[in-house]
Amino acid sequence: MKPVLRKGNLTKWNDDRGFGFIQPSDGSKQVFLHISALEKSGRRPKVEDTILYELTMEADGKLRASNASIQGIAPLHLAYKPKAKKHSLFQMVIGTGVTAVIVIFAMQFSVSRYPSLITLVTKPGCKIKGNISIETRNKVYHLPGAEDYDSTVIDPRHGEKWFCTESEAIANGWHKAPK
Repeated sequence: MKPVLRKGNLTKWNDDRGFGFIQPSDGSKQVFLHISALEKSGRRPKVEDTILYELTMEADGKLRASNASIQGIAPLHLAYKPKAKKHSLFQMVIGTGVTAVIVIFAMQFSVSRYPSLITLVTKPGCKIKGNISIETRNKVYHLPGAEDYDSTVIDPRHGEKWFCTESEAIANGWHKAPK
């Protein structure tokens, strides 16, 4: 059974919220129209447009237009895209600030073995890596140019440190890496 196509005039329309009301041509009670029912329409509706629609009853008993079109307007075969909302400069600055705080917080407390950029610059100029062995828990320091120096990652959250001198590393209980 083919659905019955009804006709009516759009009497109210709120373009910002995407809904309005149709007064059916037969004089019956007004019908709710949501923009999603007009998804293939060639343009947004305006008050006094003639709307062709199917009548649908919601679970709560309210009537609503579905599969609607604007009479005299060729349908599009593209999905409806709502208007982009305009945001104030203040909203954009606040949004950017909140995002930056979340990123910095996540970098500080990430589960990653790699330290954040902020932790890497805490002791500028100090190049000796104080690493704690995962297997033995021994505290070993690595000098620049040593075999494992480049692959060693220092994570202060696990007690690992940067040292400026070998004597500083030794004084803190660290031993020189064998290679």
